[in-house]
Amino acid sequence: MFKCSPFPAWDAFFFVMFLLFCLVAFVHEPLFYFYCGWDGLRHDSCTNRTIAAIWKGYAQYDRVYFDMPLWMALLVGFDTFLLSPFYVYSLYALATGRVDTPLYRAVAYSTCGAMIYAMVLYLTWEVLEADRYASALGPVIGYNIPWGIMPLLLIIRLYRGSRLQGLRLSHA
Repeated sequence: MFKCSPFPAWDAFFFVMFLLFCLVAFVHEPLFYFYCGWDGLRHDSCTNRTIAAIWKGYAQYDRVYFDMPLWMALLVGFDTFLLSPFYVYSLYALATGRVDTPLYRAVAYSTCGAMIYAMVLYLTWEVLEADRYASALGPVIGYNIPWGIMPLLLIIRLYRGSRLQGLRLSHA
């Protein structure tokens, strides 16, 4: 699958990460929206006990989910509705060897920049408000950091891929 890639191991890593991101964006988060809603944990009004238990398990560490500010609800919702098409496109590009095309690079650079910005904002706020919400920063950072680190690594990988293409073209 990644044979035509100059970085097959890295591309396999990114493929697995985008599968994980798709699982979260298409299953984990929508189940929360549909069965609990933003006030479901606060009022213990989730309509599905299993979904409530999963999210309450996470909210025990990230207690802001019991009283989420609107800006954070929007940020989390954007992951599902705005970033999920990029996750799917990335899976396609990685699987078909199109990750080093100018189109994918353009989309990935801008989307990865947005993902990094969102994670810096989110995690900075979590650190600054940890005492107020009694959040456990270790698990919160551990769970969320892949959405900041992986896009940074993808930018580096795409840059290296573009340099290799540039070297090949200059030697041709």
